[in-house]
Amino acid sequence: MTAVLPATLAAVDLDRTLIYSAAAAGDTAGLEVVEFLDGAPLSHATPASWELLAELAGRALLVPVTTRTVAQYERVRLPVVPRYALCGNGGVLLADGVRDPGWDDWAAGVAGRAAPLPELLGLLGAVAGQPWVRTVRAAEDLFCYLVAHARDAIPAGWLADTAAAASAAGATLSVQGRKVYLVPAGLSKAAGLLRLRRLLAGEGPAPRLLCAGDSLLDAPMLLAADAAVRPAHGELHEQGWTGARVAVTAATGAAAGEEIVRWLIARA
Repeated sequence: MTAVLPATLAAVDLDRTLIYSAAAAGDTAGLEVVEFLDGAPLSHATPASWELLAELAGRALLVPVTTRTVAQYERVRLPVVPRYALCGNGGVLLADGVRDPGWDDWAAGVAGRAAPLPELLGLLGAVAGQPWVRTVRAAEDLFCYLVAHARDAIPAGWLADTAAAASAAGATLSVQGRKVYLVPAGLSKAAGLLRLRRLLAGEGPAPRLLCAGDSLLDAPMLLAADAAVRPAHGELHEQGWTGARVAVTAATGAAAGEEIVRWLIARA
């Protein structure tokens, strides 16, 4: 691992950071479709951001860090194939596209410090029959999430009560668009990313860490970075969240994704 380690590791969230649904993009005119689901366009990016992402991959070790499952991640058409990718909120490592079983063991141990997955799933499943709920699912046997028909339809009172119950169960609640995630507190993008950086470095110096993300699940990763950037939209922006080494884009929507890639290139 250490023989090809570059000086900089660029860890980047995908949804609402690099890629955008039609609703989150702001305007899909002129955008490139980078993900299809059942033959229909699902995620978009500016053509420039996709070209620049290939440039970034030539300057730094580009590591996508996403809450997506492996199957969901593999739907995204990246301009380069990253050597490493962290899926499942840091709970799954893909190395050259192959799942690392040793990493699975580590993640299972970390997730086991929270309440059992069926208990967390039950917090979401209790409202599965409500008209505002589209689906409730488990992901990678590590965490679970709810998909609502619309973000505005999610009851604020239910969110507050579920966040409190999740915290008591050793989990974190995060709202990303129409999705509500319940993730064991120890299973984080930051924990996975820092573990990967240690393994890559071995006995040598750790690479400089640049990070980008938009959600509460990204916050620890942004704070752990040597320098980080978040878009001027999303869960963190709505909460007015910031950090000493965290920049904020001027743009929103898909244009922010392009600004983020340019920001990373300038520092890689």
